[in-house]
Formats: sequence, C-alpha cells, structure tokens
Amino acid sequence: MKFVRSVLISSLVLGGHFLSGGVYAQDLAFSCVAGDSGAALLVNVENIRTQEGNLRAQIYSSNPDDFLAKGKKLVRLDVPVIDAGEQAMCVQLPSAGKYALVVMHDKNANGKADFLSEGFGFSNNPKLGLGAPDAEEVIMDMPAGVTETTVKLKYILGGDDEKKEKRRKARRR
Repeated sequence: MKFVRSVLISSLVLGGHFLSGGVYAQDLAFSCVAGDSGAALLVNVENIRTQEGNLRAQIYSSNPDDFLAKGKKLVRLDVPVIDAGEQAMCVQLPSAGKYALVVMHDKNANGKADFLSEGFGFSNNPKLGLGAPDAEEVIMDMPAGVTETTVKLKYILGGDDEKKEKRRKARRR
C-alpha cells in the first residue's frame, strides 16, 4: 500500500501547531509527532542557498530497486522555504522501518528536479559526485517515535561562498 502525502502550504502546520518565520529543529521538536503510523522523521535541512521555492522530502523503501525510481516513493512532503541557511521538516512515515530519504531544494517551485541548479541531499549525507548515491549508502533505520536527522544540501552549479572565495584568492596569486 502506498502512503503518499503531498503538501504545499504557506505556513507549516505540524501536530496542530502553526509555525511561521524561521523554522528550525528546536522549534519542531515539540510539534513533530509520530501520528497514526507510529513513526516520523524530523529533518534539519542545512545549506539552503536561497529563500525561494520549496523543500521537498521523499521517502523510499529499503528495496534498492525502488530508490529514486519513478512512482516508487512512499511519502512526499513539499513545504515552502521560509529561511535560507537551515530549516526543519517533519515527515510522517508509513511505519517504523528502514527507509531512504531524499531532500531537494526546488528553487523555482516547478515540482521538477533541475539537477544542475537545485540542491539535493540524502539521509546519512553520503559523498556526492555527479550521480545519485547507491541506495545502501542512504538507507537508515527509523524506529517508532520521532527520529531526528540532518541533511546537508549540495548544489552542482554555483559552489558555496567559501569555495568561491578560495577560488578567487587562488586566481589572484
């Protein structure tokens, strides 16, 4: 049975609480609840480049054949980016178990993965090259209750400010 939830809202509604302004893990810790399924994932997303578009979290089963396969996601949650830098999301899970998490910064809010210009991150923060990591690298155990994790977004184009500064200094030598 598929458990797909797609939500796009202007204020984040979690556990009956409305949160506005910057939303961080410490704010959501009291609002992120396991719900009827008995399991939820509190995701602190870091390295959000701009305050535009949406953050999308997708949950896949532990079956490597399902990882990133079209139509195989179990859960999808879209929330507006309300703060550049970092933001938290509460993702309800189908049940406790092993899953893979993918987070995307859909900067233009078109619902599509624009790999060259948008940020991506995965559970367990594997080292990323030009392709997606192997499913085994990102599958994590998500027990009953609320599990907290951090995902660091990576952007293929337009390296972060620290890298830009290093390149600029290297060119001056």
